[in-house]
Amino acid sequence: MKIDINRDLLLVPLTKQVSITERRSIMPILSNVLIDFSKNRISLYSTDLELSAISHVQHEGTAEKKIVVHGRKFLDILKEMDPETMNFEIKDNTLTLTQKQSEFVLGLQDSEEFPEVKEIAGIQEFMVDGSMFLEMLEKVQFAISSDETRYVLTGMYMMASDGILSVVGTDGFRMALCRKAIEGLESFKGVIVPKRSILEIGRVVAEGEAVKVVMGEKHVQFATGSVVLISRLIEGGFPDYENVIPKGNSNVAKVEKAKLLKGLRKVSTIISKSEPIKITLRQGAIGIEAESEVGRAKESVEAAYEGDELSMNFNIRFVTDVVAHIEQKDILVSAPSTYGAVLFEGDKSEMYKNIVMPIRV
Repeated sequence: MKIDINRDLLLVPLTKQVSITERRSIMPILSNVLIDFSKNRISLYSTDLELSAISHVQHEGTAEKKIVVHGRKFLDILKEMDPETMNFEIKDNTLTLTQKQSEFVLGLQDSEEFPEVKEIAGIQEFMVDGSMFLEMLEKVQFAISSDETRYVLTGMYMMASDGILSVVGTDGFRMALCRKAIEGLESFKGVIVPKRSILEIGRVVAEGEAVKVVMGEKHVQFATGSVVLISRLIEGGFPDYENVIPKGNSNVAKVEKAKLLKGLRKVSTIISKSEPIKITLRQGAIGIEAESEVGRAKESVEAAYEGDELSMNFNIRFVTDVVAHIEQKDILVSAPSTYGAVLFEGDKSEMYKNIVMPIRV
């Protein structure tokens, strides 16, 4: 069977979904993509059994054939080809690609052995602007845990209530909560989407694209005009994040984001990424100190604060991450009078909140 196809027709969707294919799987078939040639379109499927992707591209042809080819090697070949028509010849268990003076012969796997990948039938669905959705994911994914022993924290919690979509990431030491109002959004109970799936969404969704989110019993689906991602959900109970947000932190300092971030980065040069810093709220300023075997560093950042002097120790990376992700010019740092969670949020912004637990030293 012979097929003539423009290179970019396959390169674009394959680039978006090939990262899902497993490199070191105990099932070698998962390193492959299934390409389904039909009379009106070409469909590409990839999966690692936890996360799957489907792409459809329009192509008028006469042949109908399914092939399974190594995903990453096939993509590497397409990248090196010219953006012109290629000839595919499928014979027995081989695929021969030719273009001008170039020829590649690839072995094919049995398409019957490739796991079934199909779109889910949703219990509920909604549309969200792609740019806004990507912003929400970016604002919480840094706080998602990588510790597999606390499995429910290795995903992003997503729920909707009263037209507000909320996403949450936490590792037990810090928490990020981002909310956005979406017109026509119906309430749905919270689900936990694996971090791996969140990262893949960031790769396949383009700014300005609309994303259709379909909620299933055990899966969630994210679809754009060019690709569909189907992810399993993490089962288990996510912590009650609303009760974690401190309500009575009376020691509030207002500080310019750029100045605070610069001060944190200056002091961090003396320590490693996981070592603690000391932050002190004092009249008119926020003090930042650090000490290591290399030496000591101090920085004083001008701030609006009139409460009692209060000192706390933090993981430097946790605080820097939080400050960097807040968009507003001014940041409010709200601390309790005794040991407890400290709230970081933009001035006059209720839709994005971060909390960080101090370190006991």
